[in-house]
Amino acid sequence: MKLKKVIFKNFGLKLTAIFIALFVWIQITGKERLYIEKTFDIDVEYINVSENIDVRIVRPEQIKLKVRGTSNEIKKISPEAFKVRVDLKGIREEMRLNLFTEDYLVTPEGTQVVSIHPKMIEMKIEEFMSKEVPVKVQFSNNFPRGVQFKEIRIQPSRVRIFGYRSQIQSVNKVSILESIDRSKIKETVTITVPIKKQVEIIKFEDAENVEITIVVEKK
Repeated sequence: MKLKKVIFKNFGLKLTAIFIALFVWIQITGKERLYIEKTFDIDVEYINVSENIDVRIVRPEQIKLKVRGTSNEIKKISPEAFKVRVDLKGIREEMRLNLFTEDYLVTPEGTQVVSIHPKMIEMKIEEFMSKEVPVKVQFSNNFPRGVQFKEIRIQPSRVRIFGYRSQIQSVNKVSILESIDRSKIKETVTITVPIKKQVEIIKFEDAENVEITIVVEKK
């Protein structure tokens, strides 16, 4: 009898409390199970690039990724959780790559990919090279009357240039920045002049200037 009294005492209030608790539980679990979609902008990354390689073109540099997941999971996820990462290990020569974005996409658990744009990534890989070429000197005008040219010494006479293979493999010489005016030379002289940096050359590896000695004698 005492047990019945305990159970049925304030029965209406207890039943109401149960219904309220059940309602709250349904609301919470319903929100957790509600699926939503969200779009992220993801950077295209590349790793393991060889020393002699430069990635000149990555098109596009970002992709748009739409994913689907529970409301609870999607709210926790930041764009950094997704990766589009291309491994260039082993590539050591010039080439153009057309890659399926999906093959290089990394997504966190609990998400489903809805769409990717664009579906292809284009990458242009260029190979660096260096080569040694001779330095050429240009002159203008003639020596003054009574001055006779004997010889010219260029130090260094050859320099090493560095750049993309596709651009500098056809470069066979470099020149000084400005021509030397012979009309101003009346005796043996040594001058230091810069080398002209052609557009194909990224840098000079050993010297950017040359020392030119012009040996003359008077008649």
